[in-house]
Amino acid sequence: MNTDSVLANVSRNVRHARRLRGWSQERLAGAASVSRRMLVGIETGDSNVSLATLDRLAAALGLSFAELVRPADGEGPPRAAPLQVWQGALPDSKGILMESLTHNGQTVELWVWRVAPGDRYDAEADAPGSHEMVWVTDGELVLQQGERVWRLAAGQSLTFHSDIDYSYRNEGTETVRFSKNVIVAAPPVPYSGS
Repeated sequence: MNTDSVLANVSRNVRHARRLRGWSQERLAGAASVSRRMLVGIETGDSNVSLATLDRLAAALGLSFAELVRPADGEGPPRAAPLQVWQGALPDSKGILMESLTHNGQTVELWVWRVAPGDRYDAEADAPGSHEMVWVTDGELVLQQGERVWRLAAGQSLTFHSDIDYSYRNEGTETVRFSKNVIVAAPPVPYSGS
């Protein structure tokens, strides 16, 4: 993730949510399985961070992914406005969060993606028990998990476990467009004794 406004939102929202809970940086870092140094960088807006790390921070704070990356109430566009969260190496490659909902410990996210010819997105594993549902609208998407490879043409869909590292690739000559729902199972927050 490398969009400046999103990083600024994350910085403010993480710091605010942590302070509201009375948590130290060390406690949040432990609960989210990130280093304290990484958390300090996130809170000061000096650290580029993966989407998987943001999922872990959101879960540890009891927030949805959208609550973490969107502007706080009263700042910027309305909460339901689409928000570009990922920018690929090529200008036409981007991941846009459309909406997010957290209910009973699980978060469901609606995304619209574009991957330009020759570009790719490499994802870290989501929390155990997480899944994605992908529907390709244009082009051909190559989705890979380890040795397993799926080639999805326009009109095809796939549901897969996203708690394993995976990648999206475009090996074709036209931009791949797809929608996806992400169902993120919230990891348990470890008890720190304080």
